Amino acid sequence: MTARLHDREGELPEAQASRWRGLLMPVPLVALAWTLFQVAIWWFNDIDLNVQYSGHVSFAVAVALLATGEKRDGAAGRWMNRLLAVVALLPTVYLAANAHRITFRVSGLDPVLLGDYVCAIALVVLLFEASRRVLGWGMCVIAGLFIGYQLLGIFLPPPFGHNQAGLGLLVDQQFLTLEGVFGIPTGVSVRVVFYFILFAAVFEAYGGGRMIIELALALTGRSTGGPAKAAIVGSAMMGTVSGSAVANVMAVGIFTIPLMKRAGYPPRFAAAVEAVGSTGGQLMPPVMGAGAFVMADFLRIPYSAVIVAAVLPALFYYLALFLAVDFKARLAALGTLSRAEIPAVRRILAERGHLLLPLVWLTVLIVSGYGIADACLQAIAGTIVIGSLRKTTRQGWFSLVQSLSLGAQRSVSVALPCALAGIIVGVIAFTGLGTKFTGFVVDVSAGSTVAIVVLAMIATLILGCGMPTTSAYIMGAVLLAPALITAGVAPLVAHMFVFYFAILSMITPPVALAAYAAAAIADTPPNATGWEAALLGIPVLIIPLVFFGRPSLLLIGGADQILVSAALTFAAIVALSGMTIGWLFRPLAVRERLLLGILGIGTVIPLHGMTYFSAAALAIVVAWLVLQRNRVGKAAV
Repeated sequence: MTARLHDREGELPEAQASRWRGLLMPVPLVALAWTLFQVAIWWFNDIDLNVQYSGHVSFAVAVALLATGEKRDGAAGRWMNRLLAVVALLPTVYLAANAHRITFRVSGLDPVLLGDYVCAIALVVLLFEASRRVLGWGMCVIAGLFIGYQLLGIFLPPPFGHNQAGLGLLVDQQFLTLEGVFGIPTGVSVRVVFYFILFAAVFEAYGGGRMIIELALALTGRSTGGPAKAAIVGSAMMGTVSGSAVANVMAVGIFTIPLMKRAGYPPRFAAAVEAVGSTGGQLMPPVMGAGAFVMADFLRIPYSAVIVAAVLPALFYYLALFLAVDFKARLAALGTLSRAEIPAVRRILAERGHLLLPLVWLTVLIVSGYGIADACLQAIAGTIVIGSLRKTTRQGWFSLVQSLSLGAQRSVSVALPCALAGIIVGVIAFTGLGTKFTGFVVDVSAGSTVAIVVLAMIATLILGCGMPTTSAYIMGAVLLAPALITAGVAPLVAHMFVFYFAILSMITPPVALAAYAAAAIADTPPNATGWEAALLGIPVLIIPLVFFGRPSLLLIGGADQILVSAALTFAAIVALSGMTIGWLFRPLAVRERLLLGILGIGTVIPLHGMTYFSAAALAIVVAWLVLQRNRVGKAAV
């Protein structure tokens, strides 16, 4: 009789009721409503796009306001935030009620009504406030400057002045069309990113995340520097699900950073390894960062084409990091994990191996060209069904509903910057700023392709200091990629170049968000950890320079060209990893590290007419490796 009072986890009915009441609190309840809204717009795909996109933004703003407001002291403050959340949802209701008028109106000619003004201003103001609370001031200030530019640009001298000023025109373009707040970035968040994050939340609830981490430990734990290699493998595997650097750090780092510290890695280095490894997850197919989906929209190519282009850069990214931690472990003579700390592969597969099936199915659907929402929702359904077949992964209704709510809550950190980025892209498009900026960059560089590349690289890293990866990429895509294309760079190469450096901005100071998240786990100084991560990331910085000079690294061209690019990239990252760590079969002197750095860069230098120099550098690197290997072998004998 007593057993009936407990569920399968041993909880009393009172405890179960308490957990369910927790889901009825404002934040999880509104987040769950957001998830149901997203499922509804997928099912009823004829819903007006303005309503779909505005609903997505409104729910993101409402959840953000509630999540931050519920933490405030005082009932009055909490109720004020609840009221603001309701106000944030009203523009969607307004657009739905006026869908026919807005669909058939002519932008710039038909009048803007009072209700349009009120709803547009309310949504934008609340979007800025929610973004300030969640993202900080950086992105808000930049978006605010662009709004100010459209409103006041009429007073600027040529060539940066324009005639698109006026509040009515701003409301018309930003709120009543799909070119502003509800533009391409928001569209990607609505149609793609939300469903991936939702899948990741459900997959994690059924034990998929734990399976990935345990598999990484089992595969690498017995090798030299096993904990750090487990962090890399786990981050790469988790990156195929999450597509977010900070989320990756928090999911994997709580397990791997303590293991690395116990194995003897300095805490700051351990945090840097996790930060760089998790950042690369945004490059790892099949689920790359949100910017990859935006790229596919910008270039009007299938997402699968972006995946194909990213395969080799992603593999070399993780190979470079793998070499760095291996060299560090050998330099410091670090041991491996104890047998008790390494899970058995057989046990992992027996308990949770069936959860690999939804991941495989998701990949197959994406590569086959299925819609992203269709693929993710099928994978979610597969996770629920397959996970429920085994007692080791079976979950109750509460865990499922909680994961659906949690997925929406995690989507806030993507939806808000995408909406702000939509404002920025809209202003750039309406005022012609993009064309003017492209001309400015070309003039400053005096037509030099190398100068444009250096400017694009530095500018993208700077943009990433104040923005999430997706927003930094979008800014680079509309301001910098056209300049690269004008200089003769292929569009896919130009956008991948910008995307890559937007990703690396997560580990480059002065603002390195992934490194800061890892520092919090490792209990190390954030700025010092950021510099450590930037130093560790030096070998991967060479990869975009390779595919800029040799697009075959993006699997563009013949097999012989791809093999040559891959060989050169491999030699470069070996040399640069040795330079960064100071070990290559043996500890290296300073002059040897400098020589390796020169050789690593020289191997892949993307200048025309430097083929012989690259070949010579490659030959020297290979000779160095063979010589050092032979010396170490003789010394061992």
